[in-house]
Amino acid sequence: MFERSSVIIRDRAKLSFDYVPEKLVGRESQMDSLAMLFAPVVSDGLSETAFITGPVGTGKTATAKRFCMDMADHCAGKGIRMDYVFVNCRQKSTEAGVLLQLLRHYDPGFPDRGFSPAEMYRSLLGLIRKSASRLVIVLDEADVLIRKGSGDLVYQLSRSNEEMGAVRTSVSLIMISQEYILDRLDDASRSSFKRANVIRFPRYDRDGLLAIVRARAEEAIVHEGADDDALSLIADIASEIGDARLAVELLDKSARIAESKALGVITAEDVRESNDMSVSEFTKAKLESLDRNRLLAMLAVSRSIKTRSSVTLAAAEKTYHIACEEFETPARKHTQFWTYICDLEKLGFVVTTMVSDESGGRTKAISIRDIPTKTLSSMIEELLG
Repeated sequence: MFERSSVIIRDRAKLSFDYVPEKLVGRESQMDSLAMLFAPVVSDGLSETAFITGPVGTGKTATAKRFCMDMADHCAGKGIRMDYVFVNCRQKSTEAGVLLQLLRHYDPGFPDRGFSPAEMYRSLLGLIRKSASRLVIVLDEADVLIRKGSGDLVYQLSRSNEEMGAVRTSVSLIMISQEYILDRLDDASRSSFKRANVIRFPRYDRDGLLAIVRARAEEAIVHEGADDDALSLIADIASEIGDARLAVELLDKSARIAESKALGVITAEDVRESNDMSVSEFTKAKLESLDRNRLLAMLAVSRSIKTRSSVTLAAAEKTYHIACEEFETPARKHTQFWTYICDLEKLGFVVTTMVSDESGGRTKAISIRDIPTKTLSSMIEELLG
């Protein structure tokens, strides 16, 4: 059962949140900013600090990891030892926990008991000197550490070069947080983080997310294993919050769903189904709040979309007339039908966008993002009786 080969997913590891692509789409300027800041670390063995901030899913951790990996590779080519250690401060939320992870980078057998944080810090400096390495420490989700009153450790790590007294070694510090936390540090600690050292990560827009999904699909999915409608719909959904993690999660779940079907390709309907599993906003209670006419308009959109990512207003209206006849309800005229669609959009059931039609003009397209259309149609049909 577990040995069945995949027909859609070529490399499942590339869909993991832990995977760091060789090229990060849409984060070139942030990579350039880090490279500019840390150039003296590479060329002269000096120390540096940086503070990375931005909402969840904006690529902060992945960018920091990619940057450290690239910098270590560059230094290795020049015969320079460059080490980096990532510490997740949500998992290691005390000074002792952070220091223990740093120590075990150099000494995997370092005991987890019997030493005070001050003793651990002195041992860490000794191990760094002995290694003759340039160390970059990355404190991810550093706000958790700061909230617990560990600002002293941040100060020590950012100023540890002053205690090293060794030419070939240096200690640099990168802090990552969703919120701006430098104002929570004392003056001495904050002075280590210059205003120019703050690198901000804005939310991804729809085009950026589509580029990310396409790049990840090229690495993880077989050739032509995902149609354009499916990838576009993933970008549409994730763009509501600008979250690349959500986009990758939807691609992963959609691929798993598509694996169980005979078509052998990820479709927009698979995306809707995966979104229903993770972030669905649709409930039967919300549908029950709609009157009969709006339920019929919603049913028309759901039935006419099928496996596509969206449907034109004209196509949905044709299906609406058929549905009204089926459920013995007088169909309203075009203007009223459009009003129903606008009402459904305000309530969060559908999304409308302007698109080009076959004649070269512009028309409205309607999409459903949060639930499989088959499930939605069944729920509405049950309510219509």
